Amino acid sequence: MLVIPLSKRILGVSIVIAFLAILWVQSVTAVAPAVYVWTDRSQYNSGETGVLKISVLNLEAGPVEIHNISITYPWYAYDAKKGEWVGNETLEGKPLATMNSMGTENDHYYKEVEFTIPTDGRAAQLLTAGTINIGIVTSDGAVYKTAPLLVSGVSLPVSIVALDTWMTSLIAALIVSIIILAIVVILSRRKAKSSNALVTRAPALPPTSPSKPTQAKT
Repeated sequence: MLVIPLSKRILGVSIVIAFLAILWVQSVTAVAPAVYVWTDRSQYNSGETGVLKISVLNLEAGPVEIHNISITYPWYAYDAKKGEWVGNETLEGKPLATMNSMGTENDHYYKEVEFTIPTDGRAAQLLTAGTINIGIVTSDGAVYKTAPLLVSGVSLPVSIVALDTWMTSLIAALIVSIIILAIVVILSRRKAKSSNALVTRAPALPPTSPSKPTQAKT
């Protein structure tokens, strides 16, 4: 039976620990690329085409590869009629792009992706919580970002804007009605005063003196 001296066993364990420590330090010091995403406009109308802009900056001292970029739009769903998922797409490559070390030429990646706002009811949900989800897988790990998306001009049964306009019109009509009613009351009172002034009154008769009682002759 081979017996390994204690000193060699300690040396072997030390080498393994040192190797694991190097791997741990590398994993801790690795910095994910900085990712920024936004759309070319603040809001859109149904049926319009927009552009999603993706900007990636390498923060590492060495090159970083971008393997793929997945994009999921708010109208992501499974269309049973087409038999496929709609509202998402993936950009792939082998690799898709390679960014050089930070601070050198080509240490970044930029991509513009076009999308079209649906014209059906899926666009209605974008009035409140429309978000584009972006996932970027790199050689240093995955980074996830979101970009807000707002659609205006969606036809709804009752919208806040329409309700506000209706209330404004109602208040304006009520004020006009009150003014007209006040004018009618004022004119009616003036007409009544004028009629009273034109009525002729009979002159008052002077008061008659009481007759003296007659005395009977004797």
